[in-house]
Formats: sequence, structure tokens, C-alpha cells
Amino acid sequence: MPRLKDAMKRQLPDVQTYAPWLIDAKFAFYNAGTRYAGLFVDPEFKLLSRLPAAGLALDIGGNRGQSILALKRHARPRRIVTFEPNPVLVRGLEERFGTLESVTIKPVGLGEKPDRLDLYVPSYRNFTYDGLASLNETAALALLNDRMIARYDERHVSLTRCRVEVRTLDSFEFEPDIIKMDVQGLEDAVLAGGLETVRRCRPVMIIEAPSARFTEMAASAGLSPYRYDGHRLVRGSTGAKNIVYLSEAHLEALGEAL
Repeated sequence: MPRLKDAMKRQLPDVQTYAPWLIDAKFAFYNAGTRYAGLFVDPEFKLLSRLPAAGLALDIGGNRGQSILALKRHARPRRIVTFEPNPVLVRGLEERFGTLESVTIKPVGLGEKPDRLDLYVPSYRNFTYDGLASLNETAALALLNDRMIARYDERHVSLTRCRVEVRTLDSFEFEPDIIKMDVQGLEDAVLAGGLETVRRCRPVMIIEAPSARFTEMAASAGLSPYRYDGHRLVRGSTGAKNIVYLSEAHLEALGEAL
């Protein structure tokens, strides 16, 4: 059964390369499910509902707004700031959330230092994987492979690029209670440019596939890594899609809820 499930997961990316319009329909379905029924939400976001309502949540890697909806439903923050450098995705975020006073969209990337860099956006056949865009060319190419797409052929892979502004998180002088980060392998650089903020505020952080260096930097801010399966926390920075970083104060607040 696991092999069949993996094979089925590889079929959809192959099919959608022949029908690019599927991406908008897919995310409209996912986002509606999250907004109205709490579906398609990773357990780490649901953990946030066990903590007091947040003042400020930072969504680093806005994509199509999936995390905005998950944060609004479970973390209940007064304000969400989402960072997204891809101009195509920024336009979609502005259409969906631009009129909400509680959501601010920052059309910039975050990094270790301020700069203007190329954002690489991978495509396969007629389908643009704008959600896999990266400031690292090698990383953007590596995201498309035979483990992801059935009948993969590297001859169909291409990259487009656009120049984007990059700032450090520290330059915004935010006071976040929550940080979600999904930046296609550039998490270390983002945290390095925001370490003063993280050390000062000790926010809950939800990170996809953090590195050992990321965990070391988080530890210097008093945050430890945990896996959460929807029922219990287990110390560790591997073995799950997302890792949640918590302080001792967070653990104390969660103690009776878990």
C-alpha cells in the first residue's frame, strides 16, 4: 500500500503539467477546506490552538495563502505579516487577502543580509512550479525529480528568473509570537538575518526540514525542536515534515493541554 500511495502521488504532478490550470483549482479547493472546515492543516499548526491567542504571526514564504488561513484558524493572531518575493504569487495574495486589515503582505524575500537577488522559478513542460521558487538556482532545479514526477524527463525542466529585493528579518523590528518558515532550503539564511528578533521574542517556530545549523541557532535563542503528530510532542529535529521550535515557557503553557 505505501508503494501504491507513493505512485499515485507522483501521477498528479505528471498530469498537471499537461493542464496548468489545475494548480489554481487545486489550491482554491485546499484553501476553502482550510477556511471553512479546518481541513488540509498540518498538525503543528493545530498545536498553536493550545497556546494563548498570538499578537503577531509571521508567514515567511506566503505561497498561495495556505499558511495564512491555517494561522488565522488555529493561532488566532491579531495580525499576520506574510513575506513572498515571487511577484506572481504576490498578486494572488493581494487578490485574496489585500483588503483584510489583519493581513499585511510584504513583497520581499528574507535573507542573511540585504541584497537584490535572482529568484529562480522552475517549470516542467507547461507547468510552472512557482511555489518551489528559490533564491538558490541549484535548489530550485533539485526540487523537480523522478521521486516527485512520474515519467520524469529532465529535458522538460526549465528555469525562469526575476530580480527581487531581499531584506533581513531583523530590519523590520517586529515582535512576533509565531514564525512559520518554508523557503526552499534557505531557512538558515533567513534565521541568521533574524536571530536578534528570535532571541528577543522567542516565538514558536514551525519550520519545514530544518538543518542542524538551524537547530543550533534556534538553541542559542532558547528554542528546542520537537515533532508533533497531533497527540504528543517528541524531542528531535528529524522524522517529520515540519519541526516546531518551543521555549520552556511554551512547554509550560502546553503542559496541561497535551
